[in-house]
Amino acid sequence: MSCGGCSFAGQSTAVEDTFVGVRFGEETNLTLCRTGGELLARGDAVIVSMKPGPAYGRVEKSPMPVFKPCQKSSARRLIRRADGADREARERQLTNQVRGKTFCRERARALGLEMKVSRVDFSLDSRHATFYFTAERRVDFRQLLRDLKARFKSRVRLVHVGPRDEARLLGGVGICGRTLCCSTWIEDFRPISIQMAKRQGLSLNPSKISGTCGRLLCCLAYEDDDYRRRRPSERSWSGGRDGGALPVLS
Repeated sequence: MSCGGCSFAGQSTAVEDTFVGVRFGEETNLTLCRTGGELLARGDAVIVSMKPGPAYGRVEKSPMPVFKPCQKSSARRLIRRADGADREARERQLTNQVRGKTFCRERARALGLEMKVSRVDFSLDSRHATFYFTAERRVDFRQLLRDLKARFKSRVRLVHVGPRDEARLLGGVGICGRTLCCSTWIEDFRPISIQMAKRQGLSLNPSKISGTCGRLLCCLAYEDDDYRRRRPSERSWSGGRDGGALPVLS
């Protein structure tokens, strides 16, 4: 097996280590981790080397078959099985995340900042914290940042994200009934235009072609290239709007 055209072409695909799939919190995707040969069972609590620091997770798939060299090179290192101290640290982490979100909202309101706090992430040792928020316009959060640092005695980052990034952070279920693509496998957002919906003969009702983020559905781009290549005569059989295919969404 080889990865044609990639930087790992020609490298060995032999499995030299034991790999498992670890889930952190409520994340949809599993993180591939190398165990250093240690055998783990599904449900085992583990500590994994992550940025900015060690993270607490649970094994969801063991073993996890890995054949591509590029996957092996990006696998995270499993530090150890979680012990009692790690479980206590995890409880403090979860508590800080709830308190952090509440405190940040209250201080933002008191300071008159028009912002919505979407998510708060603390590191396992509580030394680092990241607060994600959305806002319609630029926010001067310097005083809020000082208040957060003083309250939690941590290195704090405030990150302004857009609606699509917020949906990725929070996750959810789309109108198709499946987990949001942005929170599972999409790495980079493509520009989406209303022309894509028109080419596919879809209803232009915003409620039909918008995602939970309030923006146009990312999946409108999946078949757009194919619709661009088709000639009008090849599309006319469907009887769809503007000569396109029949609506996929009802």
